[in-house]
Amino acid sequence: MQNDFYSYVCLAVMGSMTQVLRAQKVLSDAAVRTEVVKADSAHTRRGCAYALSYPCSQENNVRTVLSGAGIRVRDYYREDAR
Repeated sequence: MQNDFYSYVCLAVMGSMTQVLRAQKVLSDAAVRTEVVKADSAHTRRGCAYALSYPCSQENNVRTVLSGAGIRVRDYYREDAR
């Protein structure tokens, strides 16, 4: 049986670096550790986009915090960490 924490990372895709940095600050204030990454073009409809990578165990917290802060997220998805 695989442990989701180690085999997957979750990503929140946003349209600009400014949005990503704002989201990272808001999540940091909520004690959620994130990393800025370039989103895979297969998950973006309009070319280049950036995302925040975070532990999937924090999925509900991330969605709640970003929604409460009024930060628009294009898409959420899981990615194989291997």
